Amino acid sequence: MYLLAVDGGGSKTLARLQHVVSGRQWQVAGGPAQLSNNLEQAINTVRQLSLQLCQQAGIGLNEVMACIGLAGAGNPQLYSAFCQQLQLNFAAWQLTTDARTSLYGANNGQPVVMVALGTGSVAMRLSADGTEQQTGGWGFNIGDEGGGAWLGKLAVRQLLWQLDSDEGLTSPLTRALGQHCGDHVSTVLPWLKQASATDFAALAPLVFSHSNCPLAQQILRQQAAAIAELIHCCRGQRELPVVLLGGLAASSQPLLSDDISQLLQAPRGDALDGGLILAARQLARTSTA
Repeated sequence: MYLLAVDGGGSKTLARLQHVVSGRQWQVAGGPAQLSNNLEQAINTVRQLSLQLCQQAGIGLNEVMACIGLAGAGNPQLYSAFCQQLQLNFAAWQLTTDARTSLYGANNGQPVVMVALGTGSVAMRLSADGTEQQTGGWGFNIGDEGGGAWLGKLAVRQLLWQLDSDEGLTSPLTRALGQHCGDHVSTVLPWLKQASATDFAALAPLVFSHSNCPLAQQILRQQAAAIAELIHCCRGQRELPVVLLGGLAASSQPLLSDDISQLLQAPRGDALDGGLILAARQLARTSTA
């Protein structure tokens, strides 16, 4: 039997296949698989990566126990649509959120508060009694504070303020943003009309790379405050370690206050590790049923 874990977000998707007995692994990467952004794209990405891994291992789908963790899977309508349309003949499979797979990977299935910082943001708690609780992750339109798309949106808003001012683009950060989004209303408006969360998230590295710019520093302070609020809301007064995961984790950690930094521990795994843990648990339940 083989275990498959899929981790799909707004920018990319990773999938890992593991042989239960030998531990041998195969891993591939693909495009976005965020249900709330593009359901059809998410289905196609998961299908492609699953079939690609099975081909590499020389096995059939019916030999695979899969855990698919996708951004947006907490939406009941999207969850149902994905399950109906995936049509892959796994031995068994489950769809869950990428936050939940990250939660189980962060501390190897042990109690923890996990904060994922990628295109979006979400925190999730696994308590000692096995209960799970999610905080945040409400999506780009209303939430995802501290994530890459939120950070990019803050930066673009500052770009717009400077475009509206008499001085124009005076900040190193906004001048760099102007090269990506446009430096005049005639070029910015078309960019804004088509920009997705992924497009905004692609601007986040510019904020970090201009950390000597006062405007970038202001935005990064806002991000640090948002991450701290997410941690405090999820952790409460519980004595739980905190693990940061995701593409922005390493860049964001040095910005956090000493109080927050003292709560952090290094991750013991990632969302793919968590997906394999959940797939193995499903296999164990199936074997004993």
